[in-house]
Amino acid sequence: MLPRPAPDPYVTLEVADPLETLRIRLTLWLLPLGAGAALTAWGLSVTSNKLSLPDQYLLLPMAVGFIALEFHLWRNPQNVRWVWQIALALIAIYEIVSLFYEAAYKLHQRDGITPAALWFPMVYLMAFNLLNRRQALRFSLVYLVLGLLAGAVGMLMSPSINVSSINTALQFTFSNIAYLALLYMFAYLRRHYAQMHQMAHTDALTNLTNRRAMQQKLEGELDRARRYNRPFALLLADLDHFKQINDTYGHSVGDQVLREVAGRLAQHLRESDSLARWGGEEFLILAPETDLQQAYLLAQRLLGAIRESPISGVQVTLSLGVACYRQGDSIAALLSRADEAMYRAKAGGRNQIVLEEELEDIVIPSHSTTPEL
Repeated sequence: MLPRPAPDPYVTLEVADPLETLRIRLTLWLLPLGAGAALTAWGLSVTSNKLSLPDQYLLLPMAVGFIALEFHLWRNPQNVRWVWQIALALIAIYEIVSLFYEAAYKLHQRDGITPAALWFPMVYLMAFNLLNRRQALRFSLVYLVLGLLAGAVGMLMSPSINVSSINTALQFTFSNIAYLALLYMFAYLRRHYAQMHQMAHTDALTNLTNRRAMQQKLEGELDRARRYNRPFALLLADLDHFKQINDTYGHSVGDQVLREVAGRLAQHLRESDSLARWGGEEFLILAPETDLQQAYLLAQRLLGAIRESPISGVQVTLSLGVACYRQGDSIAALLSRADEAMYRAKAGGRNQIVLEEELEDIVIPSHSTTPEL
């Protein structure tokens, strides 16, 4: 039975959030900052003898909560999302209670929005920056509904309701709905941009880095090699007789072979190495901090990994060309030498490794053993 074609990975593509690491660091700074702000507000309220009920009962517990969360996060960084949610809940509770208090006891005395209400939309911003898009939307909607209900109940309990109070409440309601809608739109666009960036730099069939993205990595590695005089190697691998596989077994099997070859190669690379689908049935490996002898050992390991057992019922082999950076090299020159070595491996019988022109007479036969790196 022929294997099913793999689904298009772009249909349901979910990309890693590029701001995740920044958000972790941001949380470690925001928690003590929030604790300091809560303590400062409490101290100023006490000094001015204007401590409201929400400030009196919530500011100190909120500050203690932030400090406890900071301590927990230092010891358990894997719980960062749980910490975010608890911290946001503490702020949301304070804002909702403050909104009720202001609507019930202070709004009728003012002409305009209250200080507590000014900070209410900041919780949306924090939610959309600290949580994923769906979590942030759910949290913000619940927060907004509870805030509006608290404000409405507070206004009903107010000694008086005047036109100015009603206007302020309506402006607050509509502006918060607008804030939330705009934030959701920006979050959607950010996710869409991340997906487009991923699609532009990822091969759709194998989910490997594509040629464009690898070209950028090559340029970065070349700059590093020139600046610090560090070695790196390129290994260009081409599947042998791939056209025959497509002609004999069909393109669905050919696609599956490419995917499984990509998986096997990736499993046998080092963490510092980069693998890309270079085009068609060609794969390019970038191996930093690797001289020619080390690159040869790596190539042997990859060659053995592919030919050790059939892939999708097909016996598959590779031809590999290896080239290493030389002082004054360009990317084009380095790729040309790797490409030339790979074609010499093809011409020499396939299923083998050929090193660049420094050792052009060395050809590793297909029956050679595969030493470990």
